[in-house]
Amino acid sequence: MNIVRQVSFESANRKKDRSVSIRFTTDLEQSTDDFMEIDKMLNSRGILYYSDRGELTQEEIDTLDKSTVENVGLSQSQKIRRKIYVLYKKLGIEGQTDKEFYKLKTEKILEYLQKEINLLD
Repeated sequence: MNIVRQVSFESANRKKDRSVSIRFTTDLEQSTDDFMEIDKMLNSRGILYYSDRGELTQEEIDTLDKSTVENVGLSQSQKIRRKIYVLYKKLGIEGQTDKEFYKLKTEKILEYLQKEINLLD
């Protein structure tokens, strides 16, 4: 599944982990069906190709669909770190730094794994 829309590049912001949040806005109104197509892809991973030259031809879209681009993602430890940080922010914990919270949570993960190992002994 892909999304092809004419958009305006609105902004880019550097995140704490040095990744970048990029925001686009469609230039034309989107129908409910168009929005549902976009909504289905929320929280998915993919490749973004942006060009500032207007619309893509069908031939260009077909070429992009056929191409294989290595989708390099985060390591498992980076994913865990990111999830723990998001949890820390959502909980709004006061009096504890994100580093302290991370250490606490990783210790709990290690304890859980040790229990699993002990059950197999």
